[in-house]
Amino acid sequence: MPPDDSVDLHPGAVLHIKNFSTRGHPQKNKYLLVIGCLGETEVLGFLISSQLHYLQLPSQKREVVRIASSVTPFLHCESIIQCFELERLSRTALCEGYECGAIENEGRLPVRFLHLIRETVRASFLLTQEAIDIALKVLPPAS
Repeated sequence: MPPDDSVDLHPGAVLHIKNFSTRGHPQKNKYLLVIGCLGETEVLGFLISSQLHYLQLPSQKREVVRIASSVTPFLHCESIIQCFELERLSRTALCEGYECGAIENEGRLPVRFLHLIRETVRASFLLTQEAIDIALKVLPPAS
């Protein structure tokens, strides 16, 4: 874990972001799983959601990774990692958000989830080839 005075941007870190908005969606508090950093300025991640209806959608059910409610103390119900849209965030914006209290470090997921994400991304039909290549570049290799 990072010191208490900085945002955790290591692979597997889960951030809680207040009033997060992406791709034209309304602002909402969201969990973001950091999968890695691209250079010094960009952080890559996937959103974590409790909207399990994605598991019923043929186009997206293979593009998520399930997290049981018992895996972490900070996710209080079964959740999914939405591996169908790669989030590209500014490191500076994340650091500033942490400093002003809009972003909190929640903890880390076990490394096995990063390996599951790697396999899900590799087989993705919804991510662009560019997003797949970038995600595979920053995700830790399978052991």
